[in-house]
Amino acid sequence: MDGLFLDSEPQWHEAETLMMRENGYDWKPEDQLHCLGGPLRRVAEYMSNCLEGRKSPTELEAMIIAEMTDRLSRKVPLMPGALAISKAIHGSGTKQGLVSASPRPIVDGVLRGMSEKYFDVTVGAGDIERTKPFPDPYLHAAKLLGVDIEQSLIFEDSPTGITAAVASGAFVVAIPHYVEIQEQPRLKVIASFEDITFADLEKWAEVNQRELGRLP
Repeated sequence: MDGLFLDSEPQWHEAETLMMRENGYDWKPEDQLHCLGGPLRRVAEYMSNCLEGRKSPTELEAMIIAEMTDRLSRKVPLMPGALAISKAIHGSGTKQGLVSASPRPIVDGVLRGMSEKYFDVTVGAGDIERTKPFPDPYLHAAKLLGVDIEQSLIFEDSPTGITAAVASGAFVVAIPHYVEIQEQPRLKVIASFEDITFADLEKWAEVNQRELGRLP
């Protein structure tokens, strides 16, 4: 969700920088990069270590959730092309879901802040026991949608999310922004949602069948 469908990484960076500065720590770009992709508990534990335990992970996690829920429920900046491809998927009759490592309050805040949305289901951290980098959120979404995960396509942007998506057994398309991802069978890389149309998704479906060994 964050950094893929939402152009929210700058807001995360700003919120975390201000929060850490208020607690006496200079939050640097390398700290932000380390936390890219979450999940939030890992981020809060990292922050607590940076603060040498002056704030607990639980305290920091609650502060982040409150701040980001407020920010994203008021304004949801979308990545270029994200809404267009989601609308095209909806128009084709294809089911789609939003899967995030962010907690459910943040996911619900994002949904409130979106005037136009086409997701059939949403999954946030806490909806199930394990979140990314485990494949469980994607497997859960596939179950809710009633689809075969091997016949599903997942867009991801972070190493944590890509690890989860690949482990789920789905066909994965990465749109990385701060890291380099190498293509491999059933893992493709593009620069932006603006570079694709629904026709590309249909071509990838055929590629998926071929790389699964189901087509010559």
